[in-house]
Amino acid sequence: MTGSALGGGLLFVVAALLWSAVLVPAWVRRREFRAAERNALRLQRTLRVLAETSEVPHEVHAEATAKEALQHEKMLRAAQRREEAERRAHLAEAKAEEVRAEIHAQDMQRKHRATLRAAKLRRPTVRRLRSIAALATLMGVIGVLVGAGLAIAGSGAAVLGWSALVGCAAFAGLLLMAPGRAKVAPLPVPEAVQTVADASSALESEIADVHEAGAESPASSAAHAAAQQAAAARIARARALARARAEKPATRTNQPDSMLLEEARRQARQQERQETSAAEPAVRAARTAPAAPAAQVPEAPERPAARALTPAQEAARAQQLAAAARLRQMGVVGDTSEGMPDLNALLQRRRNAG
Repeated sequence: MTGSALGGGLLFVVAALLWSAVLVPAWVRRREFRAAERNALRLQRTLRVLAETSEVPHEVHAEATAKEALQHEKMLRAAQRREEAERRAHLAEAKAEEVRAEIHAQDMQRKHRATLRAAKLRRPTVRRLRSIAALATLMGVIGVLVGAGLAIAGSGAAVLGWSALVGCAAFAGLLLMAPGRAKVAPLPVPEAVQTVADASSALESEIADVHEAGAESPASSAAHAAAQQAAAARIARARALARARAEKPATRTNQPDSMLLEEARRQARQQERQETSAAEPAVRAARTAPAAPAAQVPEAPERPAARALTPAQEAARAQQLAAAARLRQMGVVGDTSEGMPDLNALLQRRRNAG
């Protein structure tokens, strides 16, 4: 009884050891193999989908490139329209400033003429004449009153007529010599440009001097003439600037080709000009060198001297072309049938090894 129990326990222990030593590792390896196989299948499916999506036809690539070029061209045209609108706005602003400057200058000239006339009318001689005219007007009014009384009394209307005539003439002369009529109210003009502001400040200072002096002196006249000349010169410069802006519009040409092609042609022409300017010093040096006798120095070596920088330029051009080719090949998937490993063969070898 004890021996059979011991034998059964030993058999159970052996079975447990066999299970833990052989069957469990085999089960673990089989599970790992199945997981690796599933991952490999998923990876193969993903690679196949990526290869199918990357193998886009040439027409699709061409269409995408054309769309990008069209979008870029639209952006360039919008930028050109925006620049044209800004140029027109600047031109309109310059014209408005010119008109405001002219209006302000005319207003200042009117004010200056009126002030000079008022200063002339404030002279002592004019004041005496104005007093005489006022006295004559008063006498005319008194004569009219007396003549009216005599006319009513029946003595005749001659005194009334002559008194009225003298009074009206004296009153008219008084009105003409009145200094207050020469004052002109300033016109409500907007703010002018800085050049006209400088001229107006000079004119206002001159007007203040005329008011204080009460008469026109040669020094003030010379200063006023100089200020007017400076203002006229500044206004002429402003007009010339506005006219120059108006005479330089943006060139408009028909574009049968794309704007990108025009940009490429412009870059090619610029590169040719750079190459010509780089080779020009060598040509100039060869031309300015002292000429040797015809028997010793032939005329043919002039062209190699002009082409001394050709190898370096060719190397730079080759590098540019290689860089452009690499940029064109970016994002394009080639033939992947030879470089991709065979996953079925790999899985079969793994199964055989397991």
